[in-house]
Amino acid sequence: MHKFTDPSQATPPASREESLQLLEQFHDFPGPYMFKVIAFDSEDLAAEVRRQAEAVLGPLTEQGSVRTRPSSGGKYLSVTLEAELASAEQVLQVYESLKQVEGLVAMI
Repeated sequence: MHKFTDPSQATPPASREESLQLLEQFHDFPGPYMFKVIAFDSEDLAAEVRRQAEAVLGPLTEQGSVRTRPSSGGKYLSVTLEAELASAEQVLQVYESLKQVEGLVAMI
């Protein structure tokens, strides 16, 4: 059974400034950062995640910077992208770009 939360009782999302402060507090920039996208499985999902990240970061050249893992039922695909980011602002820009991925379920 799922527990549903009344949206009016949910914690409001952090402001951009709060997000930047938290990223800078817990991560060293420039440095590596990992994004995880979960979406409905499709043939080109990993390539689309990579394209969206490269739209912000430029070409990703690291070997193994994109990994995939299907869900146990095969309905979803998890795509993990690791990249060297220059700033907390870049992190937020990549997340914004990843929102364009078709079939997106979650970003971590």
